[in-house]
Amino acid sequence: MTRPRTAVLVCLLALGLAGGAYFVHRTWFSLPKRFAAVEEGRLYRSGTLQPGQLERLKRDYHVGTVLSLCNPDAPESAAERREAERLGIRWLNVPLTGDGASTPDDRDRIRQALLADTDEPMLVHCSAGVNRTGLAVGMYRLYRQGWTLEQVMREMKQFDFEDEPHHENLRQALAAESAAAERRRASATQPASP
Repeated sequence: MTRPRTAVLVCLLALGLAGGAYFVHRTWFSLPKRFAAVEEGRLYRSGTLQPGQLERLKRDYHVGTVLSLCNPDAPESAAERREAERLGIRWLNVPLTGDGASTPDDRDRIRQALLADTDEPMLVHCSAGVNRTGLAVGMYRLYRQGWTLEQVMREMKQFDFEDEPHHENLRQALAAESAAAERRRASATQPASP
């Protein structure tokens, strides 16, 4: 009787160790979900950060600023903010709802953060790395890289944007930002008046 119990205990212990190793690997060594470079060495995107992932992003990608689009009062956000402070990473927050809805003031704050000239790369993220992050990355693409609205929407779909009716605010916001970016580019190319 002792041998089968011992074998079961050894198996359970092995499974527990394997599960623990997976958890440690997933939270300290892996990248956040939907992690991708928007512009290598300048801007990265992702979903929620697990403990330890911010340290890896600082070490491997030199991330110096995080722009979180999540609720700042959520326990995950508070933990992320503390970890950023510990690592000397600037933590910015523009909270948006999960469907990516925003106000012009929200977008002004996002635009200022994304287009600021800094020497250190930035990570922009929300929970899933889809709607809110898609809005912010779309704005960066429109203003900094001169993308069209159609290109932005195609990229959002590549990151699992479902383009449902409840995303109307997000679509309208990107259309307004596209028009504003186009006006900015047009005024920059106009000759100065005498």
